[in-house]
Amino acid sequence: MSGSYWDDFEEYQQEEYPISDFVEELADRTESAFGDIGDDYFPAYLGIDNAVKLYSLIRHKKPEIVVETGVCNGMSSAVILKALKDNERGRLYSVDLPVEAGTIEDRKGAVIPPGKSSGWLVTEDLKDIWELNLGNTFYELSKVFEEVGEIDMFIHDSGHAYEIMMFEFGIAWYHLREGGSLLADNTDKNLAFKDFARAKERQVYRMNKLAIMER
Repeated sequence: MSGSYWDDFEEYQQEEYPISDFVEELADRTESAFGDIGDDYFPAYLGIDNAVKLYSLIRHKKPEIVVETGVCNGMSSAVILKALKDNERGRLYSVDLPVEAGTIEDRKGAVIPPGKSSGWLVTEDLKDIWELNLGNTFYELSKVFEEVGEIDMFIHDSGHAYEIMMFEFGIAWYHLREGGSLLADNTDKNLAFKDFARAKERQVYRMNKLAIMER
């Protein structure tokens, strides 16, 4: 990702790839599903601004193989799949360990609503280019990479413990093609992304809470 591209990204993504209506519809569906399950839970979606930028980045980069960890309700997955569909190329492989609201004692925060499944926001028209793998990333992610080999983009949004993030970055980097992109959400939680970028001597670009580096 060149500096000039990044400098122009804000204007570029708004004008070149309007997607706000699609993202706002996802947000409305999410808000409706979470309307009465209590303040202890939240949907853990990217937010409209980040989702628009993620869509635009994928439209621009045109990846063939994208791997993400952490699906939850599926806003990011739906946005990625929509971008791939609009590019008329690419496939998404996701790994998720879903938690339904109220099923684990004392578990608060990011969950899916009762009766929903991982990635429930993803519509049927997008599922033909999506493979969802349920389980812990420590076990499932290596299986995905065994299947797909080299990838074009990796997006971390699963557990944000330092050890989890460094594990995912390491295995993803090994399979990331030259010029591919490694992204992570919630990089403010710890120093994992910063430490990994320093070790690889890569510049970090930011889209709000999303951080990006290139192979």
